Amino acid sequence: MPRIRRLLLLGHTHHDVGYTNSPRIIDRMHAELVREVLRLAREDAAGPGDPHRFRWTFEVARPVLNFLRSATADEIACFRELVADGTLAVTGGYLNMTQLPDLAEFEVAYRTLQAIREAGIPVRTEQHGDVNGIAWGVTDAMLDAGVDRLVMALNPDHGRAPLEQPSAFWWEAPSGRRVFTLLSTHYGLGEEWGIVDGDMALAEERILELIHRLEAREDYPFEAVVVHAGNDNRWPTGLFTGLVRHWNERHPDRPMETATIDSALDALTASAPADLRVLRGEWADWWSHGHGSTAREVAVYREARRFALSARAAFRLVAERGEGESAPALATVLGYRRGPVRLRDDAELDAVFERVYEELLMFGEHTWGSWETYSKPHSHFSHAHWNAKAAFAYGAWDLARDLNVEALYRLAASGSAAAPVEGVLVANLTNRPRREAVDAEVDGNRRVTLVADLPPSSVVVLRAPAAESRLREGVTIETGRFRATVDPVRGGVVSLLDLETERELVDVDADHGLGAVVTETVTVAGRSHAIFDNPKNFNPTFPGPEFERAHAWSSTTPQVTETDDYVRIRWWSERPGQLTAGHTLTLFHNLDDIDLAVHIAKPENFGPESVLVTFPFAARSPEFLLETAGAVFTAGSEQLPDTSQDWYSVQHAVGIRSSDGAAAMLWGTVDAPLVQLGGFHTGEWARTLNAPNGHINSWVMNNLHFTNFQARQEFTGTLHYRFRPAEAAGLREAVREYGSMLALPLQARTYAGPLGS
Repeated sequence: MPRIRRLLLLGHTHHDVGYTNSPRIIDRMHAELVREVLRLAREDAAGPGDPHRFRWTFEVARPVLNFLRSATADEIACFRELVADGTLAVTGGYLNMTQLPDLAEFEVAYRTLQAIREAGIPVRTEQHGDVNGIAWGVTDAMLDAGVDRLVMALNPDHGRAPLEQPSAFWWEAPSGRRVFTLLSTHYGLGEEWGIVDGDMALAEERILELIHRLEAREDYPFEAVVVHAGNDNRWPTGLFTGLVRHWNERHPDRPMETATIDSALDALTASAPADLRVLRGEWADWWSHGHGSTAREVAVYREARRFALSARAAFRLVAERGEGESAPALATVLGYRRGPVRLRDDAELDAVFERVYEELLMFGEHTWGSWETYSKPHSHFSHAHWNAKAAFAYGAWDLARDLNVEALYRLAASGSAAAPVEGVLVANLTNRPRREAVDAEVDGNRRVTLVADLPPSSVVVLRAPAAESRLREGVTIETGRFRATVDPVRGGVVSLLDLETERELVDVDADHGLGAVVTETVTVAGRSHAIFDNPKNFNPTFPGPEFERAHAWSSTTPQVTETDDYVRIRWWSERPGQLTAGHTLTLFHNLDDIDLAVHIAKPENFGPESVLVTFPFAARSPEFLLETAGAVFTAGSEQLPDTSQDWYSVQHAVGIRSSDGAAAMLWGTVDAPLVQLGGFHTGEWARTLNAPNGHINSWVMNNLHFTNFQARQEFTGTLHYRFRPAEAAGLREAVREYGSMLALPLQARTYAGPLGS
């Protein structure tokens, strides 16, 4: 008797917001797709119990949410009835997300499921397609949202699956709770195997091959298997139901039936063995290297998210303090640097916040460009597609910044006993005291840095600091806790001494200084690599290519400036013909934090390359603790097998702890989420983390793609980093707190108006 005795054919479309056509087209058509599915289901003559019946799974929730906004009562009733009889199912993921979104974005996405449930449609399962990973902390958010089953229809191109596909396991969340997880086959096999186009002979051949592989495996404990009948942005048809009839006529001992994701998971979970494996840790995404293909837009997206978090927190504080006796200082011009011209009511504010998070989620979705973005980077289609995708980041930024301005003006005037003030408004919107550096723009064109000391949930107006003074040349600065020495020839800081502990924080044996900009280009020998035959060959089967790494440098003497709050050293570097960079390191008189800003100007280029900003901290055989959405995990040991260890996409914070526990550092990135740990790892495709030292490389941009990520690399902008020594004990919680501070920093802006108390 065959061991695989039940085949579950899953009809769905893989939801790309773009790729096959512009996001402007695709997003609207996916809502219409819902109505087409309803039509096909209503017209199907097969009854609800018929294995050949047209059944469909909506892979993500967004199209159904959009449908419900305009659906008639009859359409909703029809949808509800088809779900009840097992014809349709809706999954719990808003979109197929990358590791860019933070926990707040995921929680907003899961809250949208309430609208589906209020329509009488249950949501029990999340289906995640294409992407090679998902943030560990999302598991707890899923469970809190009533979704306890996950299907990863993973595309192994450019990466590895943690187990052989298909497999099932319990994914243990940070809380210790568990999500039943089906690591399914790549959803695209439905097209490759001829299933969606009705090629019966090819589909039969490929499905038999899958069955034989499964029956030869001792680690696949189920008698049922899920087969995907889907592809990218597939317009629904009933062709795949013909395969069921064809198959059952020829293989009655292994019956096939159409299924939804809910009925398929019901079958698998009901027969799951008691000893089904349990895995715990981050599902680190191999595809996250694509976050480095658009450095500017990723930075814009991350700032938009900070504005949104700040605005939410400020409006909550206004509600607690009460609207002030004095009205906020309204402007008479809709100006970028001015205050609001009117105040919005709660309903209008809620609607704008909804738009902000929709734009953020659309940017954090996994479709970065069109199918020809890499192969035809100059086509109008490629540029139109990227224009639409980038617009999600800029749209969120515009709206969130505007919300934040209004929130801060209302916060300043809230409470009682308002008095007119003028200066730099600084707000602490967290429930803990904050003493930290913050930047603001004053006089319309001058940026200043000041150190603010604020109690929890408070707002003050401080005097704008004077311009930097005491200009001198030099390579060493010292103040407060630290002494720093810069060598422009080595590109950065070659010594950073913690005067309190007498510990050197920089690895003096590193090839370059801290803050150096390193370019990574293919060597002459590396140009024979298979990537030059086909860029898709940047994958584990073809390690490499061989890279040549060099840091930008100069012989120009650094400049030192000082204010009442800090000492600052600036130096410059370049890689002739590749990029120029300006570096600014700030030591504060009374803060343990160190700030580094790196301004990079890089012209457009095509072909395999990378740019990194390096942080060679002194720590031997260290442990790295990384902040992901909703969790902190130990790189290497606390992640699923064969997930990415060459690079990671973090939220903000990384902790480094030496093996002897004697030293630790906290490091934070504001704009650029990608890091390589312990050295340079591009193209290694390592199965274990090789991190002999405490180096963090901020992987700003790279060009190692083959389809929808941007083919050209160019960037002009400033990247911001903050770091400080830490205690080795309690480092995990310190990473979480450091990340939360960077996610919601002190807010500062020039201000003239009432200040309440």
